[in-house]
Order: sequence, then C-alpha cells, then structure tokens
Amino acid sequence: MTEYPPTKERLDDYDSLMPPKADILERFLAKLIDFLIAGAFFAFPSIVGPLAGITYILISDGLKGGASLGKRIIGLRVILPARGGAPCDFKSSIIRNSVFGAAIASFILIGWIPYLGKFLAFILLAVAIIAEMILIYTDGSGSRFGDRIAGTMVADTKGGG
Repeated sequence: MTEYPPTKERLDDYDSLMPPKADILERFLAKLIDFLIAGAFFAFPSIVGPLAGITYILISDGLKGGASLGKRIIGLRVILPARGGAPCDFKSSIIRNSVFGAAIASFILIGWIPYLGKFLAFILLAVAIIAEMILIYTDGSGSRFGDRIAGTMVADTKGGG
C-alpha cells in the first residue's frame, strides 16, 4: 500500500495518492441536503434562525473529517490537496462557502422588501448555484469558484479514500 500523505521520495506518486474527485451529481445532492438543513434553521424566530442557517453553510465543510452532513450522507469530503489531502478546516470551509453565505444573507438584507425582496434574493442564490455548477462541470479538476479561492477539492470517499 502506498504511503499517504506522500514522502519527499514519493512526490512523483502524489497525484495517484489523492482520492478521486467527486461526481457532479453527488456534489449537487450533498449541497441540496446542506441547504435543506440550513433552511430548517430559518424556522427559528427572529434573526437567530437565518444566522444559524448561514453559519451552518459557512462552517459545514469544516466539520469532522472535512464533511458536512450532506457530504457525509452521500460519501464525500472536502480535502486540502496542498496539505497532502488533509480534511478541510473551518477557515477553508468559510472561504469556500462564502459565495453561498453571501447569497443566503441577501434574504436577510433585501428579503424584507415586499414581494420583490424575496424574489431578488432567490435570483441571487440561483445565479450563485448555477455559476458554481457550471464551473464544476467545465473545470477538469471539478473545482468551483469557492474551491479555487480556498485551495480545496471535493473527494469521493466511498471507494475507501
């Protein structure tokens, strides 16, 4: 069995040691589960619910093993390739999910405007999700904007990775 993470002598095998990148559909399902969990927080009264939902989205990939609840259910995790495949930490999770956190925060900031506010906030969230999905699909390594700025990768762990 190959040593993980690689030693200096085995840097030529570095790419072969990384777990396989996650399938786009599985990533979508995991994020959908996470959005449903965050949405459940919105049922709490006043500003507490939305803040809890945004906080969950931001830190979710920094939970144990670099897996949000959605990723854990699907069998994925977020890793830091530059650190030998170490699990995502809270700082990297906040950076990679800031796009979604900002889109959800728009519900708080402009959602109070009758009719138009919630519609505009929904459009912002939809645009963020669509743009990230296009990046995942078109990028060879499956990186979305959040992955690029945080230096992360979503890996498939079902195969023992």
